[in-house]
Amino acid sequence: MSSVHAVVFMYPLQGHIIPTYNLAKKLASKGILVTVVCTHGCYARIIKAYKGRDPFAHNVYSMRSALVSDGLPQDFDRSLNHLEFDNALLNKMEFHVEELMEDLQRKGPPISCIITDTFYVWPDRIAKKFGVPHVSFWTESVMVFSIYYHWDLLIKNGHYPFTADENELINYIPGAPALKLTDLPSYLQERDVSTLVHKIIYQAFRSARAADWILSNTIEDLENQTIEELQVQSGIPFCSVGPLLQPKGEVGTSMWAESDCRSWLDNKPKNSVLYISFGSYAHVSKPQIHEMAMGLLHSKRPFIWVLRPDVVASDVQDLLPDGFVEKSKDQGLVVEWVSQVDVLSHSSVGGFLTHCGWNSILESLWLGVPMLAFPLLTDQYTNCRLIVQQWGVAMSLGHISRSSNNLRSTLVLRQEIALTIKEFMNMDGQEGKRLRCNIGSVRDVMKKAVMNGGSSQNNLEGFIEFLKGRELSRFALESEFHTE
Repeated sequence: MSSVHAVVFMYPLQGHIIPTYNLAKKLASKGILVTVVCTHGCYARIIKAYKGRDPFAHNVYSMRSALVSDGLPQDFDRSLNHLEFDNALLNKMEFHVEELMEDLQRKGPPISCIITDTFYVWPDRIAKKFGVPHVSFWTESVMVFSIYYHWDLLIKNGHYPFTADENELINYIPGAPALKLTDLPSYLQERDVSTLVHKIIYQAFRSARAADWILSNTIEDLENQTIEELQVQSGIPFCSVGPLLQPKGEVGTSMWAESDCRSWLDNKPKNSVLYISFGSYAHVSKPQIHEMAMGLLHSKRPFIWVLRPDVVASDVQDLLPDGFVEKSKDQGLVVEWVSQVDVLSHSSVGGFLTHCGWNSILESLWLGVPMLAFPLLTDQYTNCRLIVQQWGVAMSLGHISRSSNNLRSTLVLRQEIALTIKEFMNMDGQEGKRLRCNIGSVRDVMKKAVMNGGSSQNNLEGFIEFLKGRELSRFALESEFHTE
């Protein structure tokens, strides 16, 4: 058994679970003993989605799992009750984490480090109490991390809360280009900055400043300047180890039951299908869902639309316009959830209308599928800036307006949706050719990063050497103590 024991805490949201679990598997494949920790609420949903199968029990590496309470009952509806969920993460979960750490220490082997999602507020205190290194794992783009990390500069320059002209440029974030308000994460666009979410973000980044290492699910060659500036500003080793993607066909950690769309896709021409998904967390207004549905119909392009049941709210039913399913039955397919990697890797899929979640972006880039950007909240606005303006691998759908209460404040109408989809899905058009050329270049960079000698591979091995070296030093000190 490995002498290095890493305890990896997954944040209880789907978009965070996927890269964290894949990081845990990578570490375990390198001979590290990993205890991966999931909350009871998330675990129950994953088990239900997989009809009783435990994905954490199907791993050939040196991994084991543990459960921890987030401070709420297991069957509590976290999607419908955001305030109670946020309050539990901020004020209740730490007590249960401490209990789990004590239990793991008693059972052994000794804990070498904790690896925690950056959005947890307690890692620095837990690490100090148990005398172990704290590794902060950032699941989003480094540009977003830098913006949050330099929150103080937004305050100093009068841009938080933002009361000036919304077109005024923010040109002082180290390593970032000049940004508009609508390029910032949505929580930094809001006028009310006293919410529980804002408190969580503030306290989480205060904790991250005390980390011993920061690992990031990005690619150094794509965000090199931002990473270099953060290294200088923070003095903390900041290592990109991405993309951390679920391999096609491998058992995943989805909180929704997945539909199998392969037979439907098999009957469609190459690059003809538009795949649409708003991710696992973002909410969309019911009027926007209706406009999107009618825009898809008018576009006359084949589509697969992932429409999870709580995309408006978990207590809202009848999401689609009357008659939509019947009218679109020969054109498209509406499902609650899919294996996104499996769909994007199918040859009939030619484009991805995405909310610009970071996992979705990395998967789309890795599989060479251009994107139609429709950001909804949090980091997605900044991610949209990256993929549309900097990397040129996506088109924007509609004018990007200021976020309001985690919803786009401007409705994108069906006519614009239909026209944009037609242009985007035209493989022979000038825009289509440009996007596919650019995405090929970015994909090559990503592939190179994870090969032997690539930046992500080297960074991961450097981190593992740090853990092994620290463990050897600790063992030597203990041996010296016992000899005396």
